[in-house]
Amino acid sequence: MFELPKSDFWDFSIAEYKRPEISELCLQLQDDYGADINMLLFACWLGKSGRGTVSTSAWRAMILRTSKWRDKVIRPLRSVRHILKDETLAPFSMKDNILKCEFDAEHIEQLILEKEWGTGRRPHERTIVQQIEDIADNLFSYLVAEDIDVDAKLGIRCERLIRLVTGYKDDKTLRSISKQAQTSCTEGARAS
Repeated sequence: MFELPKSDFWDFSIAEYKRPEISELCLQLQDDYGADINMLLFACWLGKSGRGTVSTSAWRAMILRTSKWRDKVIRPLRSVRHILKDETLAPFSMKDNILKCEFDAEHIEQLILEKEWGTGRRPHERTIVQQIEDIADNLFSYLVAEDIDVDAKLGIRCERLIRLVTGYKDDKTLRSISKQAQTSCTEGARAS
């Protein structure tokens, strides 16, 4: 039986996504804005692990590199899984196999991201505030690269994701960092 390679990013994603608040929030960002959950988690992992930030142009390169895989493999599998979820005649083993295939496809996308944009970045010791700054920069740079309009509601959801991933409780500092990253990324996109 084939087993996918070990991955720090994958381990991080599994641990975080198992938390109901994070999985629910990520699904909302996917459904309401078209954000890719793997990219959201990658933005968080890079920042939290001390691997720093990625430019908007690098996010665009990541989107381009993974879009075919996401569009031709992951989304169709997800669509089939959603159809089969309510189909009583479909055997459980079929539903389970589709879920496993979708899970493996997500894992492969994450391996691509980690190999091409993560492993070359050595982790550095960062304070919690620096991690939050990096995560916020990564999230908003990703959203800008994806051409997702960052409205107030999306900004609040990003703050919430950062809070959940880092466990940081100071709302005032978090809001300030988030707003600064949002402004910086949006203005940077307009300038380029």
